[in-house]
Amino acid sequence: MKRLLSADSKKTLIVKLLLIIALAFLAGWFLKPRVSAGPGLVEENEQTETIWTCSMHPQILQSKPGKCPICFMDLIPVTIEQDQPLGPRQISFSPEAVKLMDVQTAPAERKFVEAQIRMAGTVDYDETGLKDITAWVPGRIDRLYVDFTGTEVIKGDHMVRLYSPDLISAQAEYIQAIEAAKEISESASQLVNTSTQETLKASREKLLLLGLQESQLEEIEKSGEPTDFVNINAPIGGIVIEKHATEGMYVQTGTKIYTIADLSHVWVKLDAYESDIGMITYQQPVKFTVEAYPGETFEGRITFKPPILDPETRTVKLRVDVPNPDGRL
Repeated sequence: MKRLLSADSKKTLIVKLLLIIALAFLAGWFLKPRVSAGPGLVEENEQTETIWTCSMHPQILQSKPGKCPICFMDLIPVTIEQDQPLGPRQISFSPEAVKLMDVQTAPAERKFVEAQIRMAGTVDYDETGLKDITAWVPGRIDRLYVDFTGTEVIKGDHMVRLYSPDLISAQAEYIQAIEAAKEISESASQLVNTSTQETLKASREKLLLLGLQESQLEEIEKSGEPTDFVNINAPIGGIVIEKHATEGMYVQTGTKIYTIADLSHVWVKLDAYESDIGMITYQQPVKFTVEAYPGETFEGRITFKPPILDPETRTVKLRVDVPNPDGRL
């Protein structure tokens, strides 16, 4: 009886040991850490996913390595943590990928966009500073005081001496009107006095319209005799750029004799391409250089942008107003 109890005890002990071993094995199975393929060990509870993208085109996303279909560069791995899902327009890169892409950021700020536009052009006369010296009466050019172009003149300088029979007749009328005004007696009627003064005034204005100056009229009043010649003076100061007549030439009213240009201001005409027109505005400052003075910069402002595009060159001629006090341009 004693042996039977001993055998039962042994069986019970063996069963308990087997249960303990089974429980320990199951506990070890569930508690064992799982690893993923790769250079490092990552716990499964982090639940990560690796995708492949291009450092130049981050919109390319693939589930396996390869080359970018756009630039054919090798794709780089990007790890996405599923615990923190990204939005439809978000993407996450590893520190190594960020260094490889060399991404740079800067704070956003509000300011005007600046662009440097290079254009070619030429220096031209300021058309508002061009003046023509013309004959105001028909006659013969007796003398030209400026013999060649390029001569600098000052406002009021003598330019042409002209002989004109029409001018002599107009002077004679003025002298007669002066004498008639002197001979009117105090007893003359108001109508006669008014008529005489109106005739004197009209003859004087006629001479002024024919090109005579106030000083020349004063000389005629003092001498009481008409002058055979009349001098045409320079209306502005500048450079004689054109000479249209010669001495001894007969001219009619309006015939050009000289053209004078005031070079204290000049125009720079630049060719602007159609793609640059939107960035050009009125009174915009312009800096330019010329071949005559290498290394020196001149400045001006845009004063006109033509509304019509050249159909052949697809450009517009910008007009830049440039001060030129020393005449270097």
